[in-house]
Amino acid sequence: MTQKYRAAAQDDLIWHELDSMTLLYHRTSGITHMLADPAPAILEVMEGLSLTAAEIAAQLIARFDVESDIDAENIVIARLEELSGLGLVARVAG
Repeated sequence: MTQKYRAAAQDDLIWHELDSMTLLYHRTSGITHMLADPAPAILEVMEGLSLTAAEIAAQLIARFDVESDIDAENIVIARLEELSGLGLVARVAG
């Protein structure tokens, strides 16, 4: 079974763009996080859906200018693990 992930509810997040970083306030935890690309784009793509890393990578490639020679899925997995550690993404049953 493939691991799926779900982002925190959009109602629980307040976004603020700051130069090349994104400030993200998580109401549930009361913590403001500084995120660099591609983390904000990953959260944007998830939009409350339960998705696999491969599905997220495919949507990032379709929506954004992603280089074709990179291993997008492995990059997404690494960022999902970081976001999970921050409490912004949860692993869910596939």
